[in-house]
Amino acid sequence: MNRFKIGFFSVLIIIGFVFLSFQVWAAEHAKVNVRIISAPFGTMTYVLGSALEDISKKHHPWLRFNHSESPGYVYNMKKIGKEPEVRKDLIIGTGPVLNYLAKKGLPPFDQKYEGVKLLAVFALNARWLGTLNPDIKTIKDLEGKKIALGRKPQINFAFNPDAILRDGWGIKDKIKIQYLGTKPAIAALMDGLVDAAIVGGYINPAGKYFQPGPPTLELIASGKKVFHIPWGDEQVKKTIAMGLPIIPFKVPAGTLKGLDSDLSVFANTLTWCASSEFPEELAYEFVKLNIENVSKFKEYHSLGKLVSKELFSYGWDEKDIHPGAIKAFKEFRLLN
Repeated sequence: MNRFKIGFFSVLIIIGFVFLSFQVWAAEHAKVNVRIISAPFGTMTYVLGSALEDISKKHHPWLRFNHSESPGYVYNMKKIGKEPEVRKDLIIGTGPVLNYLAKKGLPPFDQKYEGVKLLAVFALNARWLGTLNPDIKTIKDLEGKKIALGRKPQINFAFNPDAILRDGWGIKDKIKIQYLGTKPAIAALMDGLVDAAIVGGYINPAGKYFQPGPPTLELIASGKKVFHIPWGDEQVKKTIAMGLPIIPFKVPAGTLKGLDSDLSVFANTLTWCASSEFPEELAYEFVKLNIENVSKFKEYHSLGKLVSKELFSYGWDEKDIHPGAIKAFKEFRLLN
């Protein structure tokens, strides 16, 4: 009994000492505020940006994220490219295709930018075309027909599909493309105004979890039989060979209603990035906080189920990852 009491009080003393040490360390380190700009309200990037703000308050002694909505990834890249004063305290939502275009100075950018470094991947965005016409089985069957994509500046909903139709299939000029936006594209398909529309969703390949995007859910919920059109392994590889950093991906059969066989599509990583001028210590703390609290994202939204440790450096070369992030990845054995 006495030994039990001694052991119990010893544990209390140790816990108290650790807590006190943590408090002293936190008090010694001044609070550091880092801004995060994500994407429009309601997007996955926006939801996770808000979650990160709350997680930093609850689970980090001195690092605080101040999150705000942004018009989108193109705006984010231009802001960090044109405003040197923000580069040491700003994290942005973006992706590798935009980073590639920014560094090349290709549209939608009006000049060359230095580009950004990866902090963490939080999901894969997979896109393909859906149709209500059972006779349309391949992209080739769309020659002479109408398809609806997102708005032209939307990378995954318009730019990447354009590239595959042009460089992968070589038939972009034989298809009538309407750049309507994601939701209007689905509406046009259901109203019979186009023959196919952009669909897809978000993937966590580690956990094989798939979350259809809202427009795709709307199409499926309509009760109409949807047929999914693959981009094709060969055509995706051809597009990548032209320099576009997308990722070949197969959506498993049964993932969606009407998907009876594996679907060959492209995916693009959704990421948090920062300038190379962003302090290494802050990059390390940001990534470490994500890793240690990865299970908490699903408490904020069902999309949080997509976030996983295995995904944090997925599809990126080490040369394009921020040194602070590399340090955290290696510490947690997520990078060799």
